[in-house]
Amino acid sequence: MKKEDILKSKPKFITQEQRLEFFEDGGINVENVLNDEWILKCKKAVNDFINESKSLSKSNAIYDIQPDHTKESPKLRRVSSPCDYNDDLWKLLTDGPIGDVAEDILGPVVRFYQSKLNFKNPKGGTEVKWHQDKPYFPHTNDSVITIGVYLEDCTEAQGPLEIIKGSHKKNIIDHYDEGKWLGNISEKNLAEVNLENKKILKGKAGSITIHSYRTVHGSKPNNSELSRPLMLYVLSSGDSVPFTPQPLKSKYEQAIVRGIYDNKIKCDSGEFIIPPNWSNGYSSIFAIQQKERGN
Repeated sequence: MKKEDILKSKPKFITQEQRLEFFEDGGINVENVLNDEWILKCKKAVNDFINESKSLSKSNAIYDIQPDHTKESPKLRRVSSPCDYNDDLWKLLTDGPIGDVAEDILGPVVRFYQSKLNFKNPKGGTEVKWHQDKPYFPHTNDSVITIGVYLEDCTEAQGPLEIIKGSHKKNIIDHYDEGKWLGNISEKNLAEVNLENKKILKGKAGSITIHSYRTVHGSKPNNSELSRPLMLYVLSSGDSVPFTPQPLKSKYEQAIVRGIYDNKIKCDSGEFIIPPNWSNGYSSIFAIQQKERGN
């Protein structure tokens, strides 16, 4: 859906100024989105996933763990499709404030693409290198966002999301290097990115980040003593659907979570490089960027 059409409607949750900031910068943070009840429900989900992961010695289709993960010191990096395994995380989108925020950015019809629960463990939790999301999951049009929910206070020391302001208005950068998928922007291609235009989206527990799937973004390692769990919802306007297979399988794939879909899609013109064939899935962006085996 086009920005001009979205801005005609009155926002349900965020302010019109925040909407305009999002479309100008390519990403924003919004404080005080979740109330205490929602935060407690989400934290319980996080603890349940951590406890479930303790019995693992290697990553699987749901849980991505760090190489030094143990039962005594669990180092969970990602839970894929957590909404499939916890009703409260799904209801936060469908019945809670996340769906309302999505409407404010995407328009009255909102389509679910995927969910993931990312962790940055204390004392060096994995960085995420500069990248764009579109090279991972290109859609028929660019009305695609990720909403991140901070479930603990996230300061600069914990590796919050960082974006490059205005990068969503520029070209999509190749995430391959001589035909090999990197999952991030190579050092050579980073010359195209104005890293001085960085915007750090930190926030307290219950705050959110929103970024366009065209926006260059990343995050530093977590060098604090505290964990940084981040619940992520990838959503599109109803008229935007993926070109490539979904790597994170979900029973909710392509569900319409807001509005009534009219069975039409919109296709932007142009061309782009497609990602590898992930019909059989992948573990996580962490494993891909760290060049771990099996990704």
